Amino acid sequence: MPNRALWTGGGIAGIVSVICYTLAITLPWPDTQTGVVTSLLVVSAWPILSIVYSYALYDYIAAERRSTANRLGFVFAVAAFATVLSMIVVQLAVGAGMDEISAGLDAQTSNALRRGLRLIDHGLDVAWDILIGMALIFSGLALRRRSGFGPIWAFISALLGAMLIALNAATFPWPPADRGLVDVGPAIGLFVIALATRLVFLARRARSEP
Repeated sequence: MPNRALWTGGGIAGIVSVICYTLAITLPWPDTQTGVVTSLLVVSAWPILSIVYSYALYDYIAAERRSTANRLGFVFAVAAFATVLSMIVVQLAVGAGMDEISAGLDAQTSNALRRGLRLIDHGLDVAWDILIGMALIFSGLALRRRSGFGPIWAFISALLGAMLIALNAATFPWPPADRGLVDVGPAIGLFVIALATRLVFLARRARSEP
């Protein structure tokens, strides 16, 4: 039976998740305990809501056609967003506790310690990019034959996923943007908003059909 409420709510969750990520990286959060906690909650909403959105998209595709690609797309998405949540927590923890753990160290040692610790979240970032890239590729394959989406959506999803994996592998362990290559993250964010908006539209249209 069509789960229109899930599709609508999941699509909205996908849109809000990208908004939460944007707010987390653009707003000047206060350098206080309250600021750290607030930023943690806001940015954590991104992967949590994204899992809800990923399940809704999976369910919408499966309602018409069950496929291995669709199931794998959802599995990779859950693994990816669990990984990026870990990355976020590690990154914020290092940033919040760095002054305390580096107290008494000279500037050169403190800087080396900071750079070394940042390699941990850099590694998690690459793991996240590879996993979400695979999710985009498999979800793209699943979208190809789903009415309401089709080959164009599938091609864009698979292309963005492949580019994300290739670029991050090429500059590992550093982010592609730090090595003069294009950052496809913003393009993926816009694509997710478009895909989630389309999901809401299709859910509402399904509700109006007899």
